[in-house]
Formats: sequence, structure tokens, C-alpha cells
Amino acid sequence: MAKRVQLAIEEAHRIINPGSVILVTTRCSGAHTITTVAWHMPVSSWPKLVAISLANTRYSLELIDKSGEFCINLPDYSLLDKVIFCGTYSGRDVDKFSETGFTQMSCTSISTCYIEECVAHMECTVYNVFEAGDHKIVVGTVNAAFANESLLNSDGVINVGKVSLIHHLGGSHFCVLKRDE
Repeated sequence: MAKRVQLAIEEAHRIINPGSVILVTTRCSGAHTITTVAWHMPVSSWPKLVAISLANTRYSLELIDKSGEFCINLPDYSLLDKVIFCGTYSGRDVDKFSETGFTQMSCTSISTCYIEECVAHMECTVYNVFEAGDHKIVVGTVNAAFANESLLNSDGVINVGKVSLIHHLGGSHFCVLKRDE
């Protein structure tokens, strides 16, 4: 039997963290930003609801609260440096689109943009917001979703053998799933 070691409570979430990283875009009254999010999940099949967890201090949360909408963008590993940049700097201080060179594209159902360089995106309106300690859980209704056709299998699921999605392990640790050769 393998020896187990106790983890510090403040690091405990890292054992369930390896979901793919997303970039959340939002816009309100001419202001826009991008934030990197590792904590997210689907929460309802119908209506189609997803949730993101954002620190109370995030500029993106402020814009989401004001606009009532956000876009979830799915980056691949080739964008890792830009993903880290978007999670390191505040949109209050820098224009993340200008700094990263990401291309803003108009969403079909909301006024927020999506990131053209990402492999998929979901356009969401706020369904509900829940206080959760030093974070808020923002639940969004998915109004529209798009993905690069070449990455989808016949069931409409992203084929992880065709794209290297970024997985956050905690802190500055990231990985990708091993591709089938």
C-alpha cells in the first residue's frame, strides 16, 4: 500500500484541479478584460448552466456584475504564456488584449467578445451569483457555443487527441494530457 502524506489545507484543492484552464472575457461600458480561470464546471443540463469561480477582488467579476454576461474561451497549450499573463495581471492596470495580441471577435448572443485564437467558446448570461468565502461562484446560462470543427469527434466532444488543452495543477504548475500517437 502506498504511503500517504498529509497536505496543507490551503493546498488541498490541488488534488482536484486538473480540469482544463479557460479564459473568461467580459465587457461593460467600453471596458473589457480577460481572466484565467481554473475553477469551473457544468452545473445543469437544462437549462444549460456552467459555473466559474472568481476571487472577489477580480476586475472581471466587477465587469460581469455590471454587464450580466461573460464568455468562456478554451485555449490550447500554444497559448500558455498568454494564459499565464492573463492570470497574472489585472485588467484594471493593463489592456490584456493589446498585451497578448489576442483577437477580439463579436459574440452572436452577447455584447462581450470571444478570443479567436482559442479552440472553442461559450457565450453566457448571468443566471445567479453565490458568495463562497473569498470568491464568488458565477453561474451562467449558455446561450451559444462554438468549437473548431476539426477538433470535434462524431459526438460533438472535443477530441483531446487532436488538441493539447492546458491543465492547471496549482501555483505555476501546468500540464497537458498525453496525446495518442
